Amino acid sequence: MPFLIPKTVLASIISHALESDPEECCGVLIGADDNAEEARRIQNAHPEPIRRYEMPPMDLMRAESEAEAKGRKIVAIYHSHTHTQAYPSQTDVSNAVQSWWTEPYYVLVSLVEKTRPIVRAFRISEDATVTEVTIATDGDAYVEVTR
Repeated sequence: MPFLIPKTVLASIISHALESDPEECCGVLIGADDNAEEARRIQNAHPEPIRRYEMPPMDLMRAESEAEAKGRKIVAIYHSHTHTQAYPSQTDVSNAVQSWWTEPYYVLVSLVEKTRPIVRAFRISEDATVTEVTIATDGDAYVEVTR
């Protein structure tokens, strides 16, 4: 089953990545099941934002509470890689496992080619296994965005 990210939400996270460049951006996608409905930007608080991202726990909790108030949840965590491919780094995988945030999808935006950002989605399991997931978008038919 593909992870559905509407075109407007994809555009929002790509814009966030480009606006934050050369620093990594980060945020969450809010929705239900395997469907993202909105992007919520969260400030990157990492001391080295050009190479890493860190979401302040209070900002993440606030986003989660606001999603729950609407009957929704955090379905994905997103961030950009400004100089590497859209694939979880070992640090990304370790952070997901150590924080117990293995239920949401992980969406990465690569800005290796600034004029052609690449967006990919993954699952990171409790045993640190990384599995790519197909992204579908809204329209008459599901269209595979990346693979």
